[in-house]
Amino acid sequence: MWSYLLMGVAVVLLAVILYPLWGGIRYVIRQRQREGNIIIGQPRHKPVPQQWRSDQTTIAWLGHATLLINLHGKFILTDPVFSSSVGLHLPFGMNLGPRRLVRPALQPDELPPLDLILQSHAHMDHLDVRSWRELQPGPAVVMATRNQRFIRHLGFAPVTELGWGDSVNAAGVTVTAVKIKHWGERYPWSRGLGYNAYLLEHNGTTILFGGDTADTDSLRQACASRKIRVAILPIGGYRPYIHMHASPEQTWKMFRELGADFLVPIHHQTFLLSYEPPDEPLRRLIASAGGQADRIVIHEIGETFVVP
Repeated sequence: MWSYLLMGVAVVLLAVILYPLWGGIRYVIRQRQREGNIIIGQPRHKPVPQQWRSDQTTIAWLGHATLLINLHGKFILTDPVFSSSVGLHLPFGMNLGPRRLVRPALQPDELPPLDLILQSHAHMDHLDVRSWRELQPGPAVVMATRNQRFIRHLGFAPVTELGWGDSVNAAGVTVTAVKIKHWGERYPWSRGLGYNAYLLEHNGTTILFGGDTADTDSLRQACASRKIRVAILPIGGYRPYIHMHASPEQTWKMFRELGADFLVPIHHQTFLLSYEPPDEPLRRLIASAGGQADRIVIHEIGETFVVP
């Protein structure tokens, strides 16, 4: 009798523990099922950075929020993620996070010598420690506050952490951290991790790397006194997470408010982070742009844009 009673108590306790997590568990199961119906693709374009000119600004989208930028001779890598999946990796090869839908346009060993690496925040689809292990220490690193802890053991130096409004000259590039509307915690128990967009200025050219953000006026405020040539902004992950990820229409609005010349959309096509189809964000962005859609300069992973 006592054994049945104890078993019943255990079942009740387990239900109480799991009930708050049930929504997340169902979400993970559904997303992994969706991924199973998608064949991992090769990018249709491959950047050739060895042919890029040092007197120009050239940008290639490698996937998700990872870009290779040649800013007038300074090679910059953003949010390096090259792994086949992101998220929590469990023993025996189990993974609870999203699987990559399109392989990276370049692998770490195909990158040119880097001058600077930018890290916007610590979410696992933006800060992938396995990818950092494949990069060679040497370039300067700029991260959001309290993010350095995740790569401290990998030998990168110098590493500068910036809070909103702070600036640093890193490898000859002026980097300014810009406020966004997102959050930075990597684990449920982590607190106070920073999250940034960045303004990059070198040789008279200014680029905004938006990282990940919901709709916000803070980008316009930070860029009010600057002429932005290229705005790199996220467009995916909004259904139903609109409070933390901008919709394509909101991104187009922010881009117009910035007064930037060209838009590079990121944070789409690479991982299933929400419920919209992978091709929906770009379609909606182009529809929002209407007759100005030619200002959206990169549509597919691996494409390269040279700033005129």
